[in-house]
Amino acid sequence: MLARPSGYAGAAIAALWAARQTGRLYSSTEPFGPELMNVARNLGIFILPALVLLLAGPFRMWFDRFAPLYPLVLGAGVLNVYMQDDALAAGLPLIVLVYPFLAIFALAYLLRGRVSEMRN
Repeated sequence: MLARPSGYAGAAIAALWAARQTGRLYSSTEPFGPELMNVARNLGIFILPALVLLLAGPFRMWFDRFAPLYPLVLGAGVLNVYMQDDALAAGLPLIVLVYPFLAIFALAYLLRGRVSEMRN
């Protein structure tokens, strides 16, 4: 019940962040390729849980309760980047807290079906 709206919300946050980063990083005097690859790499990490939530199918009730954590953690991480003036204060929580959470979250939701199928 909450997985699909959480996936859409997280995907929207990630897409807005990517659009903002692309516009902010690009200037007409520099090549566009490296900047686009940087944004694409980060967007891949941000959007992976959204894809899992949208495409993995129905979840058990207790898994569904934790789905809103994805847009909340992602939104807090992106908001922290925009609120901090220091690059270290902005990037370190993103790398240390948000990226590992997103990877573990996506793997937990992706593998939840395979674990239950192995038990049967």
